[in-house]
Amino acid sequence: MLTEEIFGPVMSIIPFATLDEAVRAANDSVYALQAGVFTTSLDTGFQLARQLVAGAVVVNETSDYRIDALPFGGFKSSGIGREGVRFAVEAMTEPKNVIVNLGC
Repeated sequence: MLTEEIFGPVMSIIPFATLDEAVRAANDSVYALQAGVFTTSLDTGFQLARQLVAGAVVVNETSDYRIDALPFGGFKSSGIGREGVRFAVEAMTEPKNVIVNLGC
């Protein structure tokens, strides 16, 4: 049912009989950039955050929520790697070891 990834200001609203059914449908996708949960129960929000396979689970906020210091990226076929300050530094750095024996 949920097979296409949408880029843009779009929200899909699909009714489900149970939370388990909704989680199964969401996790059945090959895409997993972000998931959104709107609930009045903090327990339900955290439960779904643990169960949903996604790069981020946003509870009671839109999916455009982003802080540059946090890693941004998805799982499965949604992106490769992570964006963000730390990850940009790692991507532009070549680690190098220098070993010196001073016990001559």
